[in-house]
Amino acid sequence: MAANVLRRHITVPGLVVHYLTSVLGVGLLVIPVLAWTTAGPLSLLAWGILILYSYPFALVFAKLSTLHPTSKGVAQFVEVAFGRRAGRVAALYLLMTLLLANPVLGLIAGRYLLAALAPGASNRASLAAGAVVILGCIALNLLGVKVSGRVQLAVLVVVTGVLCAVIVLALPQGSSAQLHPFAPHGWGVLGDCLLICFFGFIGWENAAPIAEEVRDPGRTFPRGILCAVCVVGVLYFAMALTVALTLPSDQNTEQGLTGFTRLLRTATGADHTTLGYLVAAVLLVLTTNAWCLGTSRVVFALAREGIVPRGLSRISPRTGTPSRAVLALVPGYSLTLGLLASTDSNESVLIKASSAAYLLVFLLAFLSAVRLVRTGPMRWTNYLVTAVTLLMLPFMGVSIGYAAAMLTAAVLVERWPARRERTGPRVATARPPSHELPTTTPHHHHPEHDRRER
Repeated sequence: MAANVLRRHITVPGLVVHYLTSVLGVGLLVIPVLAWTTAGPLSLLAWGILILYSYPFALVFAKLSTLHPTSKGVAQFVEVAFGRRAGRVAALYLLMTLLLANPVLGLIAGRYLLAALAPGASNRASLAAGAVVILGCIALNLLGVKVSGRVQLAVLVVVTGVLCAVIVLALPQGSSAQLHPFAPHGWGVLGDCLLICFFGFIGWENAAPIAEEVRDPGRTFPRGILCAVCVVGVLYFAMALTVALTLPSDQNTEQGLTGFTRLLRTATGADHTTLGYLVAAVLLVLTTNAWCLGTSRVVFALAREGIVPRGLSRISPRTGTPSRAVLALVPGYSLTLGLLASTDSNESVLIKASSAAYLLVFLLAFLSAVRLVRTGPMRWTNYLVTAVTLLMLPFMGVSIGYAAAMLTAAVLVERWPARRERTGPRVATARPPSHELPTTTPHHHHPEHDRRER
């Protein structure tokens, strides 16, 4: 096996687990309460809209990952559709977005753990606990996808079972009277609620960077995405409905973390606060681990392209893992964690700052899909998700400013290696063998390529 080519060993069950652990987390534990507090029963409409949107949304990523199964992910889609320089800018922007937003779930997991073990701890102590969680996930990823995947599957089954039991026991104790009036704060808050709920669906794109490790992508991705979307949609709406029927809407934002423990109390009739915090923390650790996996593969792919230091593309012969790329997450995440600690801020700042940044990543992927897949039913799916994503941009508020700043930084950073290539000797870029990256022809040949694929 080549020194910088990953093994293809992820099958449908492994891909489903990766999808679920990439998406489930704050969307089950924190966001339902925040959305309910913001919009009341109207939040159920926001959940419904985004659940329906999530299938074509995820399907586009699955299709692109099938056509271009490489660890470069969204950046590869952009490069094939719009050219090498656009791909480099997209790669740098994607990396900045991941390093900014990925610590969110680890930090919330740490906050839950500390709430269970040391109630009343300071914000900086919670940030330190979150940093320990993130370091633990990085260490687990060093063991390889097979070992990490088995741990993920075993824990996911147990945690999901507990969550389903809580929903089933708590839901009958709710009251439909809480659904009236349907829009107590007015219909204008629907946009704010969509923004809050949207963060719960970030993660579908996290399967793109592991496409190079998926066995038979053309069969595995469609099956995996259908199963994962159905499970996520049912769990999200069931949890949102349970919150709406059982919890009062006059809560403050800080009570979002305690929403699940209050549901647990409603379901069992006893105070199991510590257990609730631990279950929530474990689920968020799973999601953090999946995000660390996806981000490390992006670092690996960018190193192989020479966009970041090439030494990070080395693969461990023992585990088949790009261990240096995994370890690079430590300094990568440290900047974000250091800024939060120095300003004594919490992870909610990252959620607000990264929502539009992620939305722009999705938009880049969808615009690439419009250009690369021009025939068949997927063409109309591309148009749909692109239009919906554009409509969501105005609701992002100040988050758009952060996204614009990062995109500008990516453009400026990209100019340096681009100028070096124009003035210096050309260096051959290391790429996977042709059978690992089957679609490298210019974009004007892709409609014919798409027909051959189908």
